[in-house]
Amino acid sequence: MEKSDNNVVELHTVRTRAFNDDITHRANNDKRMQYRLESDDRLFVQIVLSACAPDLVGTTLACRSVNLSAGGIQFETTQSVPTGTLLDLWIDIKSRPGKFFLAGEVRWSRASGKFNEDGSEIWFTGVQLKTGATTDILDWREYQVKASAR
Repeated sequence: MEKSDNNVVELHTVRTRAFNDDITHRANNDKRMQYRLESDDRLFVQIVLSACAPDLVGTTLACRSVNLSAGGIQFETTQSVPTGTLLDLWIDIKSRPGKFFLAGEVRWSRASGKFNEDGSEIWFTGVQLKTGATTDILDWREYQVKASAR
């Protein structure tokens, strides 16, 4: 900040610095590696392994996607899913026939502060997709490349 002899702070300097600091902060915290497609597709998530919550193993959750990429999915659900949890995911994209079967790991989960009509809090969860011989990951990636080119 620029100061004059009489301790007056130049407002334009403070605004410019705050704006630049915000851009730098967002750029440093955005760990996205692929283009995201906004989405509102139905998916089902089954918890395969959770060291933090072993009682959740075998639980299937009905969810809605928020955004999709070749390497990950963000979805909303009414239950917190701990970081590190391994999932099987079945996602039904409205614009194409069939479902994708994928596997992934929860990288983050946070409460949205919103509630559904039943009064359950909505949680956002970010999943990093994993490669696997029995998954549709190659078809998923091909679909994402084509969808992002549109």
